[in-house]
Amino acid sequence: MLLVALSTIVAILAFYMTMGFMMRTKQFDVANRTAIVTGGSQGLGLAIARQLSAKGANIVIVAQTVSKLESALDTIRGAAANPATQKFMYLSYDLRSPDSAPEILAKVTEWNNGEPPDVVFNCAGNCIPGFFASSSIETLRAQMDTLYWSCTYMAHATLQQWLKPVDKQVQKSYEAKPRHLIFTSSVVAFMPMAGYAPYSPAKAAMRTLADTLNQEVQVYNGARHNKEPGSAAEIKIHSIYPMGILSPGFENENKTKPALTRKLEEDDKPQQPDELASIIIADLEAGKYMITTALIGHIMKGWAMGGSQRVGIMDYLYGWLGSIIVLFITPDFMSKCWNWGKDKGFEGTS
Repeated sequence: MLLVALSTIVAILAFYMTMGFMMRTKQFDVANRTAIVTGGSQGLGLAIARQLSAKGANIVIVAQTVSKLESALDTIRGAAANPATQKFMYLSYDLRSPDSAPEILAKVTEWNNGEPPDVVFNCAGNCIPGFFASSSIETLRAQMDTLYWSCTYMAHATLQQWLKPVDKQVQKSYEAKPRHLIFTSSVVAFMPMAGYAPYSPAKAAMRTLADTLNQEVQVYNGARHNKEPGSAAEIKIHSIYPMGILSPGFENENKTKPALTRKLEEDDKPQQPDELASIIIADLEAGKYMITTALIGHIMKGWAMGGSQRVGIMDYLYGWLGSIIVLFITPDFMSKCWNWGKDKGFEGTS
């Protein structure tokens, strides 16, 4: 009961804090700006691209399957705030190739009248669950390629574009227009879970990359105030940590998910992509850095933040609450795993 009461208090505080943020100036204004959304042909990526379109952004979606891209682009175009002036494009690429990202950035920059994109939203990926020892080396490597390396290649190519030095006059025109690089990780980066061995290390690596870049871009942001030429615009890093997402990818994931994993995550209530996209964009507009999308996710973030940047009092409150709750969660998970093995034997890994 104490934990429920504490969670309720924090949730109420979070509501009022969020309302306060909404009254401030938006820190993620995409009207008349250009956004790349990888994985934008379905699921969360499509929902984000559609909602950014509704806010006036020019949209480029990137995925592999052309038929899905064509259908998605029609949906995104149909949501446009200003159909006569907004632009839309899709690109078919395999993001696991290191050559893809530089080509994507070059094409988008040319299409965008010589200007690089203002927002890069990394949403591409899939989940292949399984126990570590039961998963093939090919699967383990494929998950790292699909999840970590694909967004790393995009981030590297993006920063290479954004960090080209310009003179002070150009910088002045960008003073109120920061650029945003966004990573989509997962709450399993906060709390590893049996049965996600191919998936969770890649998501944890993504979180660490985001935290590292969040520090490194401050060097470049500070250099803009040096007398020498610097990057055109300030750069902001964000990372997102959703729980279950009701999408085609989630349906495929559940086909091979171990039964124990289902039991461990039984409190996770998967969310619709549109609901998630609304939460994520609202938090970006509020200037948040690490974005979680549900109460359980907020608490998980709280107990795992470590040296990650905290933005606002709620990050500290969830840190306090999470540090208490995790004292019960970890032993509970360990006990459930042990008892599962005792009851099911080796067959319990399927």
